[in-house]
Amino acid sequence: NGNVIYPGETASTLKMFHDVTEENGYQMGLGYELGKVVPSMGGGICQTSSTIYYAVLHTTLEVVERKAHMYNTGYVDEGMDATVYYGLTDFRFKNNTNYPVKIVTRSYDQGGKRKLTVEIYGTNETGYYAVPKSTTYDRVSPTTQYKADESIPRGTTKVDSKQNPYTGKSAQTYRYIYDRDGKLLEKQDMGKSVYKMRPKTILYNPADG
Repeated sequence: NGNVIYPGETASTLKMFHDVTEENGYQMGLGYELGKVVPSMGGGICQTSSTIYYAVLHTTLEVVERKAHMYNTGYVDEGMDATVYYGLTDFRFKNNTNYPVKIVTRSYDQGGKRKLTVEIYGTNETGYYAVPKSTTYDRVSPTTQYKADESIPRGTTKVDSKQNPYTGKSAQTYRYIYDRDGKLLEKQDMGKSVYKMRPKTILYNPADG
């Protein structure tokens, strides 16, 4: 909240987050590692980077670096998320305007959930505005797999609730730039996002064969 990006500067989401440590106020959450959900310090910060990206998509600011999640997140439209991971991938965008822009964020509770609003303030000299749209295709329904687990009582099975199944899908996102009169000026290709399918896992006792 409150970050100012000056003309020509490139903003890094990871630099905004600073070091994701307990000393900086972060807590343990959940993250992806080798396709599995595992405990991770600061797990969930991608929801913040995705919300910032979603806001940037509604501007004409230049996207420098963005990568989709391994699995569909569900909290923004497909193709409009932005994953971050230290040493691997960042979400970065450039202030390609003639004036500073400022990021203003607000978190709040609503309906039993914690939510986040991101607003980007700047000077719009041209009156141009952006409308992002995405299309999904190549949906792949989760398959079912079985995994041995000695903690499961014999003669029973249990669905693995930690490794939830995901529907695989692809998404193509475009950003449409209009002038102040609503005339389409440009159709920007914001890239293709591919989200993997993850099967439903049923645990069983190996002694059951």
